[in-house]
Amino acid sequence: MDAVGAGAIRDVVAVLPTAPRLGHVVDAVAARIGKPVRVVDVDGPSWGALTALVSQLPDVALVLLPPGATPLYRMHCVLHELGHLVRGDTGVPVPRTQLDFAAWSTGGTVCHRSIDEVQHALPAAAGSALQGDDEEFAESFAYELATVLLSGTVGTDERTYG
Repeated sequence: MDAVGAGAIRDVVAVLPTAPRLGHVVDAVAARIGKPVRVVDVDGPSWGALTALVSQLPDVALVLLPPGATPLYRMHCVLHELGHLVRGDTGVPVPRTQLDFAAWSTGGTVCHRSIDEVQHALPAAAGSALQGDDEEFAESFAYELATVLLSGTVGTDERTYG
């Protein structure tokens, strides 16, 4: 990860309270991007191999998750999608052939990841998913913030050195 990415993670950690929770990270990212971020469980359409996605609309960003994920996996998925927001990834139009989330993302774009692409290293269909640096940053963001959340505290050294 480059220095800009590491700095973005440090900036988010720096504004977290001493005993942060996932909601605090969501709020910190919302403040950073200048619009509300909502985490929404979406039941109904088949998620297929997708694990989560983020839909960016002009006035809100929605992190969409299938219901029923374990708490730890849910946290990882939310943090990963927040990483896309922090990085400024704009995503692509909704993959309507794979999902029908039109009610949640009309007028917006999405970033998403397919577990099949991750497990089998299949190339994504043209324009359907982010790859490379985008995914590397989102995964690094998720790892670093999960480390802070699971430790249960943000110490002075973490605020200073990230």
